Amino acid sequence: MENSGWTTVGRGGRSNRGGGGGSNRGGGGGSSRGSGEGSNRGGSGGSNHGGGRAQHPQPTAHGPVEAFRSMQISPSASYPIKLLVNHFSVRLNKADAVIFHYEIAIAIAPDKKARGRAFQVYKSDSLSVKRELFKTDPTRFPSQSTAYDGDKNIISTVRLPTGLFRVTTRQDFDVTVTLQAELSLNAIASPNVSRNVLHALDVILREKPSAGLTVAGRGFYWADRGQDLRMGVQALDGFIQGLRVTEQGLVVYVDYSAMAFCKKMPIIDAIQDTLRMPLRENFILDGRQRALIQGALMGLPVTVKHRVTAQKFTVQGLGAHDSDGTRFTVDEPEGGSFSVREYFRSKYGRKIKYGKLPCLDLGKNGRSNYVPMEFCEIAGGQRFPKQNLNKYEANKLKGIAMADPIRRKDSILHTVRSDDGPCVGELLNQCGISIERSMTQVTGRVLQRPELMLRANNYDQPQKYIIDRDDGQWNLTRNKVRRGACVKSWAILDFSAPALDQKSFIQDLVSKLRENGVHVSPSPSFIISSSMNVLSHPGRLSQVLSQVAERAPRPQILICPMMEPQLREDGYNMLKLLCDTEFGIVTQCCLTLRANNADPRKRDQYLGNLALKINAKLGGSNAELFHGVPTLADRSNERFMLIGADVNHPSPGSDKSSPSIAAVVGSINWPASTRYAARIRAQPHRTEQILEFGDMVRELVEHYKSLNKGRPDNIVIFRDGVADNQFEMVIDKELPDLREKLGYSPKITVIVAQKRHHTRLFPEEGRASGSLNVPPGTVVDTVVVDQTKPNFYLCSHQGLIGTSKPTHYHVLMDDIGFGPGEVQRMTYHLCYTFARCTKPVSLVPPVFYADIAAYRGRAHHEARMVWLNSRGSKAGSSSSSPSSSMMSLAPASGGVSLPKVHKDIENSMFFL
Repeated sequence: MENSGWTTVGRGGRSNRGGGGGSNRGGGGGSSRGSGEGSNRGGSGGSNHGGGRAQHPQPTAHGPVEAFRSMQISPSASYPIKLLVNHFSVRLNKADAVIFHYEIAIAIAPDKKARGRAFQVYKSDSLSVKRELFKTDPTRFPSQSTAYDGDKNIISTVRLPTGLFRVTTRQDFDVTVTLQAELSLNAIASPNVSRNVLHALDVILREKPSAGLTVAGRGFYWADRGQDLRMGVQALDGFIQGLRVTEQGLVVYVDYSAMAFCKKMPIIDAIQDTLRMPLRENFILDGRQRALIQGALMGLPVTVKHRVTAQKFTVQGLGAHDSDGTRFTVDEPEGGSFSVREYFRSKYGRKIKYGKLPCLDLGKNGRSNYVPMEFCEIAGGQRFPKQNLNKYEANKLKGIAMADPIRRKDSILHTVRSDDGPCVGELLNQCGISIERSMTQVTGRVLQRPELMLRANNYDQPQKYIIDRDDGQWNLTRNKVRRGACVKSWAILDFSAPALDQKSFIQDLVSKLRENGVHVSPSPSFIISSSMNVLSHPGRLSQVLSQVAERAPRPQILICPMMEPQLREDGYNMLKLLCDTEFGIVTQCCLTLRANNADPRKRDQYLGNLALKINAKLGGSNAELFHGVPTLADRSNERFMLIGADVNHPSPGSDKSSPSIAAVVGSINWPASTRYAARIRAQPHRTEQILEFGDMVRELVEHYKSLNKGRPDNIVIFRDGVADNQFEMVIDKELPDLREKLGYSPKITVIVAQKRHHTRLFPEEGRASGSLNVPPGTVVDTVVVDQTKPNFYLCSHQGLIGTSKPTHYHVLMDDIGFGPGEVQRMTYHLCYTFARCTKPVSLVPPVFYADIAAYRGRAHHEARMVWLNSRGSKAGSSSSSPSSSMMSLAPASGGVSLPKVHKDIENSMFFL
């Protein structure tokens, strides 16, 4: 491999956004799966997240050197920054205040079970039973002095009677009230506030907003503050609140939120008003109208009007026929075969007005249940699953949710000062509690940017640029070299043929690869033209890939152009499974429409991102820290290894047999620490502990040893995805397993990275225009942080959209002996080395890579399930026969397993 000239920069230039399909956690770089690669757990996505507003206009020049020259740059320097944080202090104004925690147990009265049928107590029953109990005896059960969590907990400022009570609503219920604890509120001034007190105060704080707002999880939403997303669905503005214990004491955090909800309205009205279809009697839908209505109604929760019931049903689709053509057989006593029109007339005395419209299928568990549209109503106030929104609707919701800093801050302050917010209420007064209405002020620091080695396009000698993103200048010196990959053989498997302009694509991609320092031959070894249909047939796909594997020379990387993502989703997973496990071929997918883009700038950005990913997958480095990883480089006589660990869980409500996927990645090129190998395992459904953590790290350490002539003396572990109450699991279970399996005793530092929090940092009024996000490198480690362990908030990325969300890092253990400033600087500088983009990302790369690797493991599992299910579709067919990779499984945890990654690529960054 030859050396090339490279430019060293403090990243801040143009990002190749929109290309290559990189996952985007708010740091710029590739768009989510834009080229058929990777996941998007985005720091700029979701209902409460944002990537931050851009601080500079995008430069128009091409290449890193020209891009940076087009900016105004100043010397890098750390400096303090005044910030506002959405934490609001809680104060106790009443000495010796006491509250009481009661448990309320609700059951169906025994006489209602005499016929042998046990009735379920629904959450709506619990609320109505509690209200009836308090209404019938308000003297002993004063509602104004109690808060109820809707389940089994009542918090009261006065003593309540205990024992067994009979309450009648829709039927008789037995209610048992038991005193659980008497809690002194003086504890809130203690640094170790008990969980019982925090839970009780949380119930009290939620009582007032719960009474008048729509509740969803920890969020509250105003029914009159919505924007339409689709027929019967709207995005409602709201807020999320909670309690934290910080260095300044107990605080309430409040954050802006937006979420999709269903609007209560008749189905017929929704079709007429939203889809602009003037329905009349005997109106018959054409094919386009039918498809439009089915797409809009699919997944909506509805209630029925032809009979009295509170039950909600989910729309599964439209029936194939209208009310006359839909027929079914009814068992005794009615007996016989009926059309829907006949049945509703005889059973319910209902006349169908729109008899030519197709019925709605409200069935479940594979059984159909056809009901005429006019007898159905969208159930209002129900949270609408985000995954059921189409791309346009999801982007609209995302745009609403990603409020810019000024709008988010104003919304938060409006909430805490409103009459239905968390900071007011009679209960708080009775407890003697007041909540500050102004945000917490804190002084943070902006860390110095690192110097990076990047490709210098127009110089024969190596280059170093020292660059900062704020206003000023750039300085140029001649110095180090950073290495690019060497590609002697590559090939194209074009699933989009003949749509791709192959000649132009090859020429421009090669040019981009060379700009990025990749030594690549000017043309592919071979091109195989295929079609998108092949991706839908695992057997045919396997046969095509066999042709690729048998061609000489064997390609180091296979470029796979495809059409739009929705046309190849399942095929994408199958392609990755076969290439990763059966054939051992590194692949790079891309979207033909974006590769053919007529806009030169967008096309250039897209191909640039492809070049970044190809270089990294084949062992090259897109950016390296000029002075090495901070703190690690200072210990040059010791070897270091960086570990990232994460667990990908199946979606809520999924099949219990669907496993969680654990991934561990480790750096293998000391001291640069830019190349990582991954180990992926399946484990039981929604298990957060990494059950084979020790074995996975041991394998990575052995590979590290083979490359670096020795095992690492120090291991820095970045663990993602664990909540505060799971820290003990990491230290008491995962870490001992690691020490046992390693076979030697390196020094270990364990750092947890958390993105699922609602702390936001805002520049104080008067900084610039007041509308900017905090700059990259902003760190806060006082006042608003936890006081029980070393931790800090770091906003490492350059906010482009919405409000930047910092990552919360917790140092659980530090055998290596880093100082707090060293950990912060190391974490921040590493964020500049993420291989998929040209900007710092919002999450430290080892964790980011582990997330992407776990997502690849999920793709392998899903594709394997498709393959195994296809075996029974046509007995004896060669296209459904499992290959050896389907049967060669990695070690199992709890009875679940994944296909093994092929030995030829298992230590590469194939998962990018």
